[in-house]
Amino acid sequence: MFTRCPACSTVHAVNAALLARSGGRYRCGKCNKTSNALDALFDDWPEAGRKPPPQGEMPVLGLAIDLEKAGESRLNPEEAGLTGAVAETPRRRGDRIGRLLLRGAWLLGGLVIGAAIIFKAADYIGHPVLEPGEVEAFLVSTGLKEPPPPEVFRDVDMIHLVSRELKADPVRPGRLRLDATIVNRASRSQPYPGIEVILFDAAGATLATHDFDAAEYLAAGTAGDAAMSPHAYLPLTLELPDPGSQAVGFELKFH
Repeated sequence: MFTRCPACSTVHAVNAALLARSGGRYRCGKCNKTSNALDALFDDWPEAGRKPPPQGEMPVLGLAIDLEKAGESRLNPEEAGLTGAVAETPRRRGDRIGRLLLRGAWLLGGLVIGAAIIFKAADYIGHPVLEPGEVEAFLVSTGLKEPPPPEVFRDVDMIHLVSRELKADPVRPGRLRLDATIVNRASRSQPYPGIEVILFDAAGATLATHDFDAAEYLAAGTAGDAAMSPHAYLPLTLELPDPGSQAVGFELKFH
């Protein structure tokens, strides 16, 4: 910057350090007159007749912010010469996001622990928040657990014996042949029952018992998971050893 002597119009180069040293006052080396450099201060060499800025106006210090240029500098930091400042922004943003995630994790952990304490306390005093069946239903509905297999209907009390006949096997000596017909009186299908045949003597004492599962009395090739249809009649034949003349009675039980 420059100042011009008001007495002889000599231009002198000055800087902030020189002006600060004497509060702006100086002595002209040509005319020896003392003046205040601030009264005639120029940014560049003053041409003849050029006047200094008027006194009394308050200067505005600081850099005015241009939002449009600021946006451009954020998108193009290298062109704006602000690469260092812009490069620091993502790091700060990442730090802030990291702190938020950490707080969220602590909050979630606190909620989980609090919920576990509440559930345990409620279960301890005998008033569980959720019944086991409700928990399982919720897990199934959200897909976190496979649904249980459908419950198989089974009621052997609804299987009735319609007819029965026990006689000696005409083809195989020493064997008995039991012909019977059963029916499912239930309104729903149910698995074929297991059949227990009990032989009694004249006094009602048990002489022998024989158990038959469905595979032993159903026709060959019948599927193992086949079910007895509602109100369906099933004729069957069972063969069992002949205990001799002591066997005078028998009974069928379904399992």
